[in-house]
Amino acid sequence: MNEELLREISEKYLLPCFSGATLEANAATSTARESTVSFINPQVIGFKVNRTDNYRLQFKRDQPFAQQDDPAREKLVIEAFTEIVGNMEKELASPLKDDLLSTFQRRVAAKAVAEPGSEKATLAVIDQLALWATRLYEGAAISSAIGISLADGNGIGLTLNDIAGSDFGAVLANGFDTLLEINPDLKFVAHRVLPTRDTPVPYCPWRHTAIAQWTSEARERVAVVLNRLGEILIFRQGQLLFARRGGTWHFLTHQPIIRQMSVPKDQDIRKAIYETTLDASFSRTGACLGVVSHEFAGKWTGVIARADLLDDASSTKSKAIKQIIGDRKFHDLHRTLRQELVAIDGATVIDHKGKVLAVGAILQIEGGSTGGGRTAAARQLGTMGLGVKVSQDGGITGFRQKANDATAFRVM
Repeated sequence: MNEELLREISEKYLLPCFSGATLEANAATSTARESTVSFINPQVIGFKVNRTDNYRLQFKRDQPFAQQDDPAREKLVIEAFTEIVGNMEKELASPLKDDLLSTFQRRVAAKAVAEPGSEKATLAVIDQLALWATRLYEGAAISSAIGISLADGNGIGLTLNDIAGSDFGAVLANGFDTLLEINPDLKFVAHRVLPTRDTPVPYCPWRHTAIAQWTSEARERVAVVLNRLGEILIFRQGQLLFARRGGTWHFLTHQPIIRQMSVPKDQDIRKAIYETTLDASFSRTGACLGVVSHEFAGKWTGVIARADLLDDASSTKSKAIKQIIGDRKFHDLHRTLRQELVAIDGATVIDHKGKVLAVGAILQIEGGSTGGGRTAAARQLGTMGLGVKVSQDGGITGFRQKANDATAFRVM
């Protein structure tokens, strides 16, 4: 495939999926003996469309890419991307190029998550939920979920098209703890009411825990969810892997984001922070969350209003929150409570051991800060360790002290 064309498509549609990654300016030489997609080292993935191409483009990131045992691995997405682009190679050189590229991301998502033989079913489910996203049921936006498994049909002979073709099909599942199950032949299997188990599921929004857990019970299961904001979410092996927002598909690679935080060192606290940002993102509450690293212990109080400090508890808000939290660390709080705390206007600040220092805090921002209030606050917190902003539209951005005021990571 023409290198310039592959680079153009990769920069526009693939690179934004991988937080912290860059597309190297110069391609590496390649031979027909080399795979179309492979690790050059843990931080570099090389890829091309055809084995005979004499070059490979390279994605590079300071943090290692997800490895083979991680369902949310970038290599899987790149493999799906190169195969689909390869199948479209001739058409991409024609006037149909822009039309093809406007819809091919959904095919990449379907191929990346589906078991062999289930790709067409996954694509059909995505398209059905995308259709429901444009419609209302009795004046309200539709929320639903469809799961794909290897189970046999129910013997009645109903298919997804039969159910989706009737108005009632749009409200048979709520997208949180119920779903419609079909098999790869699009045959209707069952309606499932899903229990929420105690097994932790850190890599999905809390409100979709039951659906994520359903996919974790069998490797081949895939669940596709439509929420009332018109977003489409795809789950597999207990993780949220893709989300379509504003017409754009995003790939969520969780563990590399947690590694990019660097602060705090405790992995449990980092996971709790990441979980909470996902919850705030998909509940659309927005959030600003900061972690003070150990070298700033005792220095951070100068940027937070005294009334917001929980240790002082001089305001009604700080007294109430201190009583609610007690002596528990941030990562020991229930996810629902954590989400509610960060939804309070202002910043939630914890130390490197997880102690909650302030909630809904007003920060004294250094002069010259750019962006909105949450962005400025997150940047300020980043100078003391880690600052994370969740915007009202759901985007998650992290700022870190050693990132020279640059973005440390971005999700969606």
